[in-house]
Amino acid sequence: MIDAEHLARLPARDENGLLHAFIECPKGNTHKIDLDKNLGIFRWAIELPEGLAFPANFGFIPATLAADGDALDVMVLTGGPLPSGTVVGIRPVAILRMEQEEGGTMVRNDRLVGVPPLSQTFGHIERLDDLRETMMWELGVFFRTYNELIDRKISILEPGDEREAAALAEKAIAARDDKNG
Repeated sequence: MIDAEHLARLPARDENGLLHAFIECPKGNTHKIDLDKNLGIFRWAIELPEGLAFPANFGFIPATLAADGDALDVMVLTGGPLPSGTVVGIRPVAILRMEQEEGGTMVRNDRLVGVPPLSQTFGHIERLDDLRETMMWELGVFFRTYNELIDRKISILEPGDEREAAALAEKAIAARDDKNG
């Protein structure tokens, strides 16, 4: 069982200083899956349209608090899917900057983009400029389409680089520490 108590004990970083990423939706998944922290199980949220699948593993960084009031969202780039519930150490390499409508107001809901150093496919990536030219655009297209599916307005902004991604993670860690302070 993966409940709020277990997640509360999972730090934002591993012993090597990498960010912990908790995976909810595997790369290639055609269903949105969320962790129900109260029940300690994964809950099916929505089926994506035919032909639409998560372009990267999707989850969150535990022990963080993002601007939207949830844990910091993360897209983990690997050569294949990581199972739901997997925790993987990642290096932040970019930010997919987005605004989405919440209660009639546009609010920021950025996604950190990270890579596990041991990934055979993406482990060499250290900076935004190391990603293939269309990668951030592709991630943006997915989120634009997903948000249209649930009838929510969205705006994809210019991506952030690796320094900004690291700063975003630090800010989210500090915000959680301040809240629990």
